[in-house]
Amino acid sequence: MKYPLQTMTAYGLLRSKVYRSLRHPYLIVAVTGYVFVFLLVGFYMSLPAKFKSEMDLVLPGTGASSNVSLNEVGQVVSQTTTPFSAGGFNPRVNYKEILSSRSVLERAAARVDIDVEEFGKAKIKLTEQTSIISITTTGNSPEQAKNKSWALYHALQEELDALRADEVLRRDESIKNVLQSYRVSMNDARNNIVDFQQRSFLVSKDQLQQTIGVLSRVDEKRLLMRSELKEMTDYINQMTMNLGVSPSLAGKALVLHSDPEFKGYIGELNVSTALLTEYTSRWGTQHPKVIAESKRQATAKQSLQLRSQELTGIYTQDLFNLLSLDNNPKRAQLFADLIEAFAKKEGHIGMLNELEQSSTRLSDQLKVYSREVAELDRLQREFDLAEAVFTSAAARLEANKADVFASYPVVQMLTSPSLPLLKSSPNPLIAIAAAIAGSLFLTFGLLVLWQRDNIAKLLLKKS
Repeated sequence: MKYPLQTMTAYGLLRSKVYRSLRHPYLIVAVTGYVFVFLLVGFYMSLPAKFKSEMDLVLPGTGASSNVSLNEVGQVVSQTTTPFSAGGFNPRVNYKEILSSRSVLERAAARVDIDVEEFGKAKIKLTEQTSIISITTTGNSPEQAKNKSWALYHALQEELDALRADEVLRRDESIKNVLQSYRVSMNDARNNIVDFQQRSFLVSKDQLQQTIGVLSRVDEKRLLMRSELKEMTDYINQMTMNLGVSPSLAGKALVLHSDPEFKGYIGELNVSTALLTEYTSRWGTQHPKVIAESKRQATAKQSLQLRSQELTGIYTQDLFNLLSLDNNPKRAQLFADLIEAFAKKEGHIGMLNELEQSSTRLSDQLKVYSREVAELDRLQREFDLAEAVFTSAAARLEANKADVFASYPVVQMLTSPSLPLLKSSPNPLIAIAAAIAGSLFLTFGLLVLWQRDNIAKLLLKKS
């Protein structure tokens, strides 16, 4: 025999087995693949148990509005629209990014006293056509998973509060700058009014109304005074005509008749006149007693004239027309009434002159006030406008400032974090399904590869 039979050693047996196996490479690949699949399944089943806690957050879908009426200013309307009204803006996406941000994860990890890497990122799901945010966190125990959910929720609220506070701070600075410019405009308008009041005669518009009222009363009194003066003048003229004496002469007559010396001279004249008349009728004009009595009468008349001239300046024949007052008390009373009426007339004339001057002065003052009140009205309108702008802007900005949820809507807990009863991983069913699926895919692939020639021939034959 060319190759005689020999007894195989252990090494030879191993080599022969290897050689026989290499003649079946698909079998080797299949076995190797099955082993790898089951190793992966075993590794998955050996992982530490994980528990999932789920919670749901919701964003309110309605807006808020407020309407404030300011007296003599207007209305301030503050309106916060629903966060989902704008088609290109969805706050849930922003909140999803905030939940995944480093700062929120660090806050949440600090609450449960673990590292950020160990805390990991939560699984966030946004349900379409709703305002719900579903959050799932995992932990090594049910309590840890639930605590991580609560920590993530509180960390989100703290982050939102910090963002809102920062927005309010920046908005406050902007409000202060805007209001400062409005305040400067309002103060400038007020200073313009004060400067105008200091350099003008007019302090307030009430002065114009008061001046108009005073002028109206003065003109009314002037008309009444003129009417009374006309009545007094007619009365004095008629009395003068009836009595045949002027008010001046009547006054002088009363002065004379109130003088005792003058009255004595009148008595002397009356006695002398009576005796002269008696002597003349008895003895004629050339009798010594008549001549003596004539001289006595002339002396009395001269004395009367001298006294009259001394008291009143009268030295005329009109004096003798006044000598009958003692014998006619009514005439004396008429003289007194005439003098009183004349005095009242002079008083009315003086008052009318004063009223004329006051009317002229008030008219001139009213012209000045009319020009100045127009300027004061213009300055006051500017101030009112600046004040209204400042007040309404302050009210509007403060109303907007009060809504801290405009940019970051409020988040409410819809479903509180759950306490898992069963572990979520490793799941035996998932492991078994993965092992079966891996084995089937591997087997099917090797079969196709092994019979590729036959399959190709079959396809070519059918075609």
